[in-house]
Amino acid sequence: MANPKMNALLASLPDSELQVLLPWLQLVSLTAGETLAEAGKKSPLIYFPVNALVAHSREMSDGMVIDTSTVGSEGMLGCGGLIGTSLHRLYVAQSGLAYRIDGEVFMGGMSSYPVIADMCTRGVQLVLRKIAIELACCHFHAVQQRVARWILAQDDCNHIGGLDVTHQGIANSLGVRREAVSLALPKLSGCSLTRGHLEITDRSLLENEACECYFQLKATNPNQTDLPFSDSS
Repeated sequence: MANPKMNALLASLPDSELQVLLPWLQLVSLTAGETLAEAGKKSPLIYFPVNALVAHSREMSDGMVIDTSTVGSEGMLGCGGLIGTSLHRLYVAQSGLAYRIDGEVFMGGMSSYPVIADMCTRGVQLVLRKIAIELACCHFHAVQQRVARWILAQDDCNHIGGLDVTHQGIANSLGVRREAVSLALPKLSGCSLTRGHLEITDRSLLENEACECYFQLKATNPNQTDLPFSDSS
C-alpha cells in the first residue's frame, strides 16, 4: 500500500515536519496522457510521485514538442506555480500514484519550517539537473542512443520489461521526427517493437546502446537522494 515515504523527498523529511504535511497530502491516481498543469498558467497543486512518471514538456509554435525532464518517486513537480507560471506543460508519462498538496498550503509549510523549504529547493535542483543532462544529450548524442536511453528510463519506472508505446510517442518525448525513431528502433539490440508494444529482450545489450546520460539520470533514483547536490555530472 502506498505511503508518503515512498517518495524520496517526503521520506527525507524528519517525522515532525512530515507530520505537518500529512493532513494535506492526498493520494491520487494519475493516468498516462493526463495534463496536470498547462504552460503559461499557474499550477495550484504540488505533486510527489510514488510510482507514476510525470514529464515537463515544451511545445513550439510549429507543433514540435520535447520532454525536458521526467520525474518519478525521486522528486516533486509543480514548484513553478509557487512563484508564477511555468513554460512547461506537466503531463503524466506513465500511469501510477502520486501525493498532491495545495500549493498555498505547501508555501505555508515552507515559510514556517526551513526543512520543508530545503526539501523544495532539492526538488527544484533535481529538475534542473535533469534538464541540463537532457540539453546536452539532445545536442551531442545520436537519436539511436537517445531512444535506447528513453526506453531504459521508462522501464526503470515500471519494472515490467515492456512498454505500450508508439513511434510518435517516443518522438514527441525526445523532440525528434517520428521517422527518426522509426529508423533507430530496428537498429537497437536488446528490444523489439510490435503493434505498439515494446519488449526489452536483453537489458544489458540495450544499456550498451544507450548514451552516458542514461547512467547520469539513473543516479537520481530514490536510493541516492544526496546526488542532486553533486556537481560531478
